[in-house]
Amino acid sequence: MSMVTPSLLLLWYFHSRDVYPEPGRVVWTTFVLGVLTAIPVLLFAIPMETYLQHIEHPIAFGAYEAFVLASIPEETFKFAVLLWYVRRHSAFDEPMDGLVYGVAASLGFATLENVLYVAQGGLAVAILRAVTSLPAHATFGAIMGYYIGQSHFGRERRRMLLFKAWLIPVLLHGLYDTPLLSAGGVSAAGDKQLASILLASVPVILLFTIVMALRMARGLRARQLASGPSHMSRGPRAWAPVIGGGFLLSCGGLALASLALAWAKGALTGVSLTQLAVGVLLSVLAVCAGLVLFRRGTWKLNQTERAS
Repeated sequence: MSMVTPSLLLLWYFHSRDVYPEPGRVVWTTFVLGVLTAIPVLLFAIPMETYLQHIEHPIAFGAYEAFVLASIPEETFKFAVLLWYVRRHSAFDEPMDGLVYGVAASLGFATLENVLYVAQGGLAVAILRAVTSLPAHATFGAIMGYYIGQSHFGRERRRMLLFKAWLIPVLLHGLYDTPLLSAGGVSAAGDKQLASILLASVPVILLFTIVMALRMARGLRARQLASGPSHMSRGPRAWAPVIGGGFLLSCGGLALASLALAWAKGALTGVSLTQLAVGVLLSVLAVCAGLVLFRRGTWKLNQTERAS
């Protein structure tokens, strides 16, 4: 549960931003199709891995992994889901829908990827990916869906907007992954300072992507409310820390619950029954408090904008 809850919370957030929410059946179908994109992604990436042995420079090695093995195939097949399923569906009837379905398709793939990574790396990987990789994937999908919506309902530059719907997420995804996949090789080569710089660039890219996606969602919601962005209240920004805090608190509580489960399976030693009981209680309280904060913050954000 701790591996999929962050995805559900992110999908909940973007779905709630839609003034006219999309049918749950279509959203979940898009999510499942996002999961299934893992099959063609692997079919493309596995044979392309053979070329890695010819790349010696660690940054070039990381960039090849980031773009050729991850960014390009993943974003291309998610783009195909939006283009060939979502865009043709009758429920896709306004620009905001593109953003919501983009997030659903992207989180579908990211959730499966998260489960596989966590199965190998354990709880620490689950926590790290919950606050980095999953938000990144959600915002890549939001940006893709935004431009697909602009193309579908716009009158000009439709092909250019479709190209941007594919290209921008590919670039952002690749730029996000490249430092992560290059830093280890750079450090092993003896340049620890460059490795530190590469790792420091990751949160910058992530923050830029998140802000970009949130601004797009805010602008589309403003149109739904028949009010330009310049007339919207600045008050809703005060609820951002509440939403973010609720998300982190929920993830932290689920992490504690995972530790308790590990103890029950005998994988965690040196913990007394009393400590376990306290941990379980804290995890339940943290999850409940986090969900309340997340739901309350999202609701107040939407209500404040609706009233502005």
